[in-house]
Amino acid sequence: MSKTLILVRHGKPEPTGLGKADFERELTPEGAAALARPDGFPRTFSLLSDAERAGAEIWASPAVRAQQTARAAARAIGVDEVRSCEALWQQDHAGFIAQVTKSTARCIVAVGHIPFMNEATAFLADVAVSFKPGGAAALEIPDDMRPSALEKGSCRLLWFVQGPKA
Repeated sequence: MSKTLILVRHGKPEPTGLGKADFERELTPEGAAALARPDGFPRTFSLLSDAERAGAEIWASPAVRAQQTARAAARAIGVDEVRSCEALWQQDHAGFIAQVTKSTARCIVAVGHIPFMNEATAFLADVAVSFKPGGAAALEIPDDMRPSALEKGSCRLLWFVQGPKA
């Protein structure tokens, strides 16, 4: 049996330079609305099976925009809790993969930032993608995957959905 990892780039954020620290930047109203529209997260997460939905955990960078995006994903999937994952903010690939491989969740939805999402997909599935805000890539991770045995292309890309237009 395998595990599903869904990498999600946060939705459209406020621009930089508004007097806020990067960590505090929020989704724009248009960005938040785009995720909730039928062509946003409801469409993206309709690709999950009932088993994936039932066993899903939502992980997010602690940055405000990622937490807001994760709550939108949780609503679309029907999950109540969002778990903060510092490795997603720090863009710590090794730390993140170690957490994923140790987790007993059957499906992990991880909301973070670029270039982390592009790089993680390229390494894990050996596929080059370019996440736009709200984009998502689902990867199949073999159950026997261990961080020490991780090699480029160890996972299979199941699907990729570009984010909705804000």
